[in-house]
Order: sequence, then C-alpha cells, then structure tokens
Amino acid sequence: MNSVILGAGYLGGQVASLWSKKHHHVTATTRAPERLPELAHAAQKCVVLKEVTEESLAPLLFENDTILVTIGASSPDNYESAYLHTAHVIRHLAVKSKIHRRLIYTSSTSVYGDHQGLWVDENSELRPKSDKVKILIETEQLYSSLKDLGWHVCIFRLAELYGPGREISLRLRSQRNSPLPGSGANYSNMIHRDDAVLAIDYALKHHLTGIYNLADDDHPTRQQLYQQIADTLSLPPPKWDPTYDTFHAGNKRVSNHKIKSEGFAF
Repeated sequence: MNSVILGAGYLGGQVASLWSKKHHHVTATTRAPERLPELAHAAQKCVVLKEVTEESLAPLLFENDTILVTIGASSPDNYESAYLHTAHVIRHLAVKSKIHRRLIYTSSTSVYGDHQGLWVDENSELRPKSDKVKILIETEQLYSSLKDLGWHVCIFRLAELYGPGREISLRLRSQRNSPLPGSGANYSNMIHRDDAVLAIDYALKHHLTGIYNLADDDHPTRQQLYQQIADTLSLPPPKWDPTYDTFHAGNKRVSNHKIKSEGFAF
C-alpha cells in the first residue's frame, strides 16, 4: 500500500513510523527541511512541502492510495492557508483528475464550541467560537464532499494531544510562577498521541468512513487534572486567572462511544 502523510509532525510522523513497520510505502511531507533526517527513519520518501499547490500536490495524490492530512497551522494567522487552502487544492485535483482515493483528516473537537459542560457526540450542534474554528468546520465540509466523487473519507475530531514531549507537567513547570488562563472549571478533553496513531491505523485497516471523536474516557476539570499532576510530582499547586480567556474555551465533554462501537480500544 502506498500512503502519503501531509504534515508529518508530532502525530503524522508517528503514523509514518507505524505504517513503515507494517510494510507500507510511506511518503512524508514537512515544511521544515531540517526535519528530513528524522523523517528518513520513519518513511521511505520525504518531501519538503513549503507551500501546497496543485503542482506540488498532484504527484503525491497520483502516486498514493491513501492520503493522511495532519497538516497543522504554524500560527493563528495561517489557519486558512494550512487547512482550508489544502482542502480546496485536494478537491480541485480530485475533480480534475477523477481519481478515487482514501483520505483521513485530523480535525479538532474545538468545532463543537461551548455546550455548558454537557456531553457532545458526532451529531451534536457545532458552535464555532472564532473565525479559526469556522475555518476548521468548512475544511471538514470540503473533505466530506469528496465522498460525492467516490472517495472514502474518514475525519477524526481530536481532543487535545498529549504524550512524549507534550506532558502537562511541562506546562505546569514552565508556568509555576504565573497563573494559568481561565478558572480551571471547564472539563478537560484529552487524547494520547499513541491512541490517536492507533485509531488512524485502525480506520485504514477497517475502512472506516465518516466522522469520529478521539478523546479519553475520563474528563476531569482542568483544575482537578492539573492539581493531581502537581500533587504527583510535588509541584506547587497551579494558580488560575479567570480574567483571561483560555485556549480551552468551550466547556463540554467529548464522547468517544462511536469509535469504540466500531471495535477500537484505547
């Protein structure tokens, strides 16, 4: 099987490594040339893709059966170019070439917005709180429309990723002298990178299509979660500043029932 991973970063790079071990021929793309030596250990082919254009993307789509899109925005200013523009280019190439492919795209649970702490699932109302989130929703819609062209499309809405190098303890250590944004009363929605990697592989193996949430079973409040980590590591108790808006705005608990009903085990 030939697969291309667009944006082989923290998550995509690990998928590349897993698929290579399973004897896929993996092409991994990155914006950063300095990452090529690292990616060379995880993929059979590495490509520097600083800008997504039809000319740069067409060979990657034609040469591969599976496209995994894990491109992330490097800053809040390039959400549209990273997400929506990439989706437009892929759809345009699909229409023009009439090729059929399998596509897996990693979106975000931020598309749900604020549900006052209630549970949300894949059928819940989307309540975007910002223009950036509206871009994510429109990107999902573009990729979903590929189904009308004969593509197999699976969209994962990921909770906040944690794992090696992204431990919450690092955040607590770095901010021990300054308050964390918000009150800490919002529920947390987290997903370990390794579970996300395995879910992506599961979707490919079992030909999953549609939209799936990826979030842990447990949803302690931010305050409970951070306090537990601080107690475990003998760190000072975290302080909060409710006058600041928080990156984790939108209080909700994200259900993972649908992916579990497909047989996936976290």
